[in-house]
Amino acid sequence: MTFEAPHIDYAGLSPVIALTAGLCVVLLAGLVGGERQRWLVSALSIVTLATTAGLLIWQWGEAKDLVEAALRLDDLAIAISLIAVAAAAFVVPLTLREPSAEGRHGDIQALLICSTLGMVMLAQSQNLIALFVSLELLSVPLYVLCGSSLRHPRSLESGLKYLIVGSVGSATLLYGLAFIYGGSGSTDFTDIAEGIISNGVADDPLILIGIGLAATGLAFKASLAPFHQWTPDVYQGAPTPVTAFMAVATKAAAFCVFVRLFEVALGPSADDWQPALAALAAVSIAIGNIGALGQDSLKRLLGYSGIAQAGY
Repeated sequence: MTFEAPHIDYAGLSPVIALTAGLCVVLLAGLVGGERQRWLVSALSIVTLATTAGLLIWQWGEAKDLVEAALRLDDLAIAISLIAVAAAAFVVPLTLREPSAEGRHGDIQALLICSTLGMVMLAQSQNLIALFVSLELLSVPLYVLCGSSLRHPRSLESGLKYLIVGSVGSATLLYGLAFIYGGSGSTDFTDIAEGIISNGVADDPLILIGIGLAATGLAFKASLAPFHQWTPDVYQGAPTPVTAFMAVATKAAAFCVFVRLFEVALGPSADDWQPALAALAAVSIAIGNIGALGQDSLKRLLGYSGIAQAGY
């Protein structure tokens, strides 16, 4: 018997490799003590993000499957990844004067890059397992970052609330994905669509329950009303750079997941989920904009703005 090694497209995976390598380097650079730490760590973080952005732009116009079709590199994935990388690069200088990051710049920025890595992989995911792993890689660092201001009770409360609500959302999403897998017999998005059609289960309760649970789990992550209650509190309590990062990058990544999962995998059941998502969008726009009117905190206002933008 002869063993054939699988083909690995290193060019397509280069943004993920750059972020992973940069994450390790930044974490090690955080061991440097004194005033040099924050400048060294920040410079390495910017270099990592700039390299990733350059590799993403280099791959613009490509449309190919990676890692046995678990990931899909196309213009949508590249555009969303560039938004996440740009948001992280914008936040890095803000952490230089953030009191909660004092003496821990290596840890804070390593977590920031780790969350960005999760967003890049999430934008490329076209497999249920890759989707869930990427979503957790995005979320877990943010739980820590939200509660990173250890001397402020609001920050600790923010991290705890985000952890609890995020865990509920992840569990709900995972149940939904399990139902979808059970009904279609596959974890790949294109094969799910084919399985729904071939098995004639587009209107089957198993698939519809899976769609409902998956939409609810993603609505928690994207701050869609009425699953938005955690957002203003978390945004207010989190350190300002973390709030800025979450307000932009997480929305972009969640949008890409909605597009890929619902348009590609669940397209045969579109007549069932389109009215529900339209209702979620309308409610989010209304609650986000009306709720913002009574806010006297800029960060809570940003939270309600994020809810409205998620609806749009």
